[in-house]
Amino acid sequence: MRLTGMGKRATYRFPFGSYPAVRIAVLLIAGIIVGEQLYLSPWIPALIILLIAGSVLMSELQKKKKIGLIRTRLMTGSVALLILFTGVFRISAVKDAAPGSVEQLLQLMAWEKVEMTGMVVSTSKTASSKYRADIQITRTEIQNERIDDAPFMIRLLFEEDLNLQRSETLTFIGTIIPVSERRNPADFDYASYLKDRGIFVQVKLDKVITHHKNTSVFRWAWWREKALHIVEQNFDEETAPIAKALLLGYKQDLEGVSRTAFARAGLSHIMAVSGLHVGFVIAPFWFLIPWFWNRKYGREAGMVILILILWGYAGITGFPASVMRASITAGFLTYGKLFYRSGNSINLTAASAITLLLLDPTDLFAIGFQLSFAAVFTILLILPVIQRWLPYWLRIKWYGSPLMVVIVSVVVQLGLYPLQVYYFGEISVVSPLANALFVPLLGLMVPFALLNVFVGAISITVSSALNIPVLWFLKGMNRFVMFVSTQDWAWMQSGLESLWIFPMWLALIFTIAGWNTPAIRWKMLNLSLILILIVQMDGLLRTSGSNLMEVTIFDVGQGDASLIRTPNNKYLLIDAGVWSPGYDSGKSVIIPYLKSKGIHTLDAVVLSHPHADHIGGILTLLETVEIDTIYNSGFEYDSNLFHRYQELAKEKEVPVRPVQSGEMIHIDPALLVMVAGPDGAVRNSDPNQHSVVLNVVYGETEFLFTGDAGEAEEEHLVQNYEDLLDTDFLKVGHHGSRTSSYESFLNYVTPEIAVVSLGEKNKYDHPHAEAIQRLKATGTELYFTSRDKGMIFQSDGQRIWIVNWEEAGF
Repeated sequence: MRLTGMGKRATYRFPFGSYPAVRIAVLLIAGIIVGEQLYLSPWIPALIILLIAGSVLMSELQKKKKIGLIRTRLMTGSVALLILFTGVFRISAVKDAAPGSVEQLLQLMAWEKVEMTGMVVSTSKTASSKYRADIQITRTEIQNERIDDAPFMIRLLFEEDLNLQRSETLTFIGTIIPVSERRNPADFDYASYLKDRGIFVQVKLDKVITHHKNTSVFRWAWWREKALHIVEQNFDEETAPIAKALLLGYKQDLEGVSRTAFARAGLSHIMAVSGLHVGFVIAPFWFLIPWFWNRKYGREAGMVILILILWGYAGITGFPASVMRASITAGFLTYGKLFYRSGNSINLTAASAITLLLLDPTDLFAIGFQLSFAAVFTILLILPVIQRWLPYWLRIKWYGSPLMVVIVSVVVQLGLYPLQVYYFGEISVVSPLANALFVPLLGLMVPFALLNVFVGAISITVSSALNIPVLWFLKGMNRFVMFVSTQDWAWMQSGLESLWIFPMWLALIFTIAGWNTPAIRWKMLNLSLILILIVQMDGLLRTSGSNLMEVTIFDVGQGDASLIRTPNNKYLLIDAGVWSPGYDSGKSVIIPYLKSKGIHTLDAVVLSHPHADHIGGILTLLETVEIDTIYNSGFEYDSNLFHRYQELAKEKEVPVRPVQSGEMIHIDPALLVMVAGPDGAVRNSDPNQHSVVLNVVYGETEFLFTGDAGEAEEEHLVQNYEDLLDTDFLKVGHHGSRTSSYESFLNYVTPEIAVVSLGEKNKYDHPHAEAIQRLKATGTELYFTSRDKGMIFQSDGQRIWIVNWEEAGF
């Protein structure tokens, strides 16, 4: 009997048997995620694995001739559990890594001097243009006493480029620096990041004693250094940093402006040596594969040559994780092509993911791993469907290939949308055009430029002459990138409103991938619609408002920044933290928090006074989020930062309004935001004495924010408001300085909670003992950002309480 379309849909079953590696990868990933959440000792999953494996083995030894359905399902379930707990075991083993005895001793000796000798494992440049290196230590000496020589890893921090290369030996004196934990909600967990890499000690370099450079041609570092030198000679000052990043993965010379520009142009992936570059390198090899098919032992020889090519390219790029990841994936795919098994690229890609996760399960949480495999799977799943939709006549036209590049770029951009928004908060609109213009040509330029590196080893004159087309290509690309990155239409900010977007996006991808199979199409379409509904409902719940007011006090070091979320989801930022060379609170602390909460607009920003420790992040905020209005004290101040923010606010058409005592700021009818200072009649040359003081009232709870108000302004506040100053929450003025929080002021304020924002070991010796004694005398509950990190307080209009944001998952 012939099946109808409905019948086919009813009886169709997805061919899971054709994708064994995919099934294993899914189970392994699930196990890693479970292990990451549970914090188990590795002995527990190891014992479970042994029990399951023993049961399977016993079952096999005692099996009967007839295999029943129940026994088959039990065996299948047992194998699935075995793979799942393998993932749990691998991540638990990594997380269970503990510091050795020497590392524990060094952790207890923070800020002490130490002399060390070790071998360079890797180097990199920080976002603040400083440098770091991971060093395997072989000798440690403290106070002229040598301690245990058991090798361990440290992270070395230094200001100037030492041109360190892998495998070089360094002897140095440094200061032990505590590894910082998360200081604020949405902060990067640096301590966990280092722990996952087996690093528990951090040292700031004070002095290099000896530096033994690599002079052996039998070390990859020598070849990498040679290649970098040739690239520098082949390119000019404008293009050399780009060429070194593009060809060899050396990004230390690439300025932050260039990195941002390439990201906004949708071309940042070409600056990180990864799958695209590995593809360019092995592309010529792929054209030779039919030749290997027709030779005796040709396929085996082809695999050996491929491995040598991939190993060589990984070597001169410094063996970065992205290249190793791409090389393993390329190896699996090329194996399939050589041995006629390329019909299932999805399975081979999953096999490479399994290999990588077994080697290092923490790769699953690495941005590069997620973006790489998400891009590859999106292409493999969706592109064949789109190609079938395109008419044949269109594909064979001269513009067919460029059109496919644009389509691939759009597909990848859409496929990676949730990840890009989650991690970066920006999406490049111009990416399809940029990729269509440059990626096809890069397929020619990258192999040619790498070939010129080898030519340059023989004759730099010939190499430079041959390299002229690549030089002009990079000049043109760089100027295009710099132009579009300044255009508002080329990129847009976006936020992830709900984590439900991730499963919704997966369902939509599978819907398109299974479009030609009705059974899959309708099932996935129904699932997609359900998840879209969940996302919409989640968004409504998030924006419907609540009866809670939330105050986040950021730890920005020796500065101030506080964010108020009103009961109706309006946002008021009071001060913008610190700016100093190499550090910007806006970029490092405030923006990551706003992005994590999906906050795109600040309804009001109040800058209490124009010092850099209170307005430091305002330039970044103006460039990154929408600001309705900026309120300040009206005090004119002569600093580049102050003048630049005024100019930028004008460029962005953000009004800047001076406020004085007695005015109101209207952002939410549920709140009363009253300006208590500055007093316009006061004449004082100190900006601190003109600080904007806010009294925020919600229900029966009051919050007082005093900026850097000192004794003079506190006296005016008492004269003007007296008992009206009585508050429940005090943001202590001037970081706990002795010139603020005077007894006459505190007698009227009488706070139940007082928070001091200041940096640990700051040069001003804040907080001063006198101010703290005066605060303690009021009976207040006292908090310090230097000790207690960033804090979140909530109020329901009746009482105020502190939220443990680390346990609450902020």
